[in-house]
Amino acid sequence: MRGFLDSLLSLAVAIAVGAVVAYISGYNPLLVYYSMFVVPFTDVVYVTSALATATPIILTGLTFALGLKAGLFNIGAEGQTYMGALGAVIASYLAASALALPLSFVIGISLAVAWAMVPALLKAYRGVNEVVSTIMMNWIAYWLVIMEASTTFSNPMQPSETIKMPPSARLTPLVPGTSLTAGFFVAVAAALLVYWLLERSVIGYELTAAGLNPVAARIAGIPQSRVVIYSFLLGGVTSGVAGVLQVAAMPPSYSLATNLANVYGLGLDGITAAMLGRGNPLGTLLAALFLGLMEEGARHMQALAMTPFEFVKVLQGIMILVIAVRMLELWRRR
Repeated sequence: MRGFLDSLLSLAVAIAVGAVVAYISGYNPLLVYYSMFVVPFTDVVYVTSALATATPIILTGLTFALGLKAGLFNIGAEGQTYMGALGAVIASYLAASALALPLSFVIGISLAVAWAMVPALLKAYRGVNEVVSTIMMNWIAYWLVIMEASTTFSNPMQPSETIKMPPSARLTPLVPGTSLTAGFFVAVAAALLVYWLLERSVIGYELTAAGLNPVAARIAGIPQSRVVIYSFLLGGVTSGVAGVLQVAAMPPSYSLATNLANVYGLGLDGITAAMLGRGNPLGTLLAALFLGLMEEGARHMQALAMTPFEFVKVLQGIMILVIAVRMLELWRRR
């Protein structure tokens, strides 16, 4: 309950500071927040668009939340999402049929997990700081996937994107004319599964114990190396699924942009969701839905209040700062 109240306080502070920033910048704060938080609920297309936007953020948020539970800062969801998307493109290249969909998940998750295992093993057996290693892996993944998307898997008919997912393998919109697909329910199911795993399984107990007190966990027979590998492995799965869905379940393109525009920044948004959700999978789910609403509202904010889209990122940055300060205070008291 205390964590929930802290998150609400962080939101209130961010919104208040954002209102001041908007006013100083010459915008009407009331119109800004009306267009951001009210207008998206006025049309089913707007609501479904917000849910579709939240889908990958839920999954990348789970990656960071799993790290937080284990006392780790795994910020590698960005690169692992790129690898998951690349896996879906490879599957599209290998199979021009409905088989491409399950193959996408197999290849995408495998690539994402393999990518996650590099910093995991470095942390577990060499003590390499996971923040440094995951940042470097993110950049390597970024340029590697751009190279492959622009060359090997480029669409000859449209060079700005890769080859498309075969029509029979696509997850089509649940509501015609919208971007909401069954991928949203995959993300929700993943959040519920991770919650159950953390609360009801041995793996979840070990992750939580190590995160709360690594010394006591080690004395109890829970090796830190195993905790690190579990956390990164599970995080790689959720980020890999996020990448796959951005190709297999994102109309109308059903492809990966050669500049990675449709996957760029999803891992960083996931960090915001996980921190706002206090590392709880269900809290992360709700926070991701809120961020999806903000992203959708940003488009209306530009039209109605003439406010730059980047204003949403300002709000997210303020939220992260407020939450980070509060979390540091709590950790110091332990």
